Amino acid sequence: MSVIVLVGGSFLGAWAWERVTPALAKLSHDVYPLTLTGCGDRAHLGTADTTLTTHATDIAAAIEVADLRDVVLVAHSYGGAPATIAASRVPDRIARIVYVAAVIPEPGRTLFDIAPPGVEALVMRSVEADGDGWRIPVLNDGILDTFYGDHGLSAADRAWLRARGVGQPVNTYRDRVPGDLSAVEALARTYVICAGDPGPLLAPGTPGYDFVTLDSGHWPMITRPTELASIIDDAAHT
Repeated sequence: MSVIVLVGGSFLGAWAWERVTPALAKLSHDVYPLTLTGCGDRAHLGTADTTLTTHATDIAAAIEVADLRDVVLVAHSYGGAPATIAASRVPDRIARIVYVAAVIPEPGRTLFDIAPPGVEALVMRSVEADGDGWRIPVLNDGILDTFYGDHGLSAADRAWLRARGVGQPVNTYRDRVPGDLSAVEALARTYVICAGDPGPLLAPGTPGYDFVTLDSGHWPMITRPTELASIIDDAAHT
């Protein structure tokens, strides 16, 4: 049995793991899906001042207040950034980080800094047009189909995601990552490559990580929950 903390990517909350948590519970894990400030049932707490630092504090505080130890910290997509920062604050409580198609933050840089050229300008146009000037709108079909490869989201999946997804506070992407994340380098880390993505956000074979490839699109907790649960279980026993 392991303690597993689940952190979703942009627009998501604890609800996004509803198809994964039963499988992990059946494997006798204690599972804690988190909702970050401004997302899911905490959407009303989000403001223009909600940042990457806010989300890192959410994760670290959830682990500390519940006195969780030997945590397998699972982070999807954007969630890889605040999870890494949180783990650097409480490394003694983390057994392993499992990154699922996740962003790996770089010390001293913003997430826009490490994104491909043109991404920040594209996102900011959508923020101004449809996000009240401070939120990134939930992805429309055009964005999904253009930038997310073989994402595997059915019409029903997209409807479910959009019914519960919430615009992402854009300053989570503009907030600078702390200059020192060295505490994370000593932790066991697994990186799950989703084969349907246009390209992994971390090059296979990067030192310090175990790599696993999952035959799924970018949101495997929605499209391949049983398979993802199995990978998380394997990582917890590694």
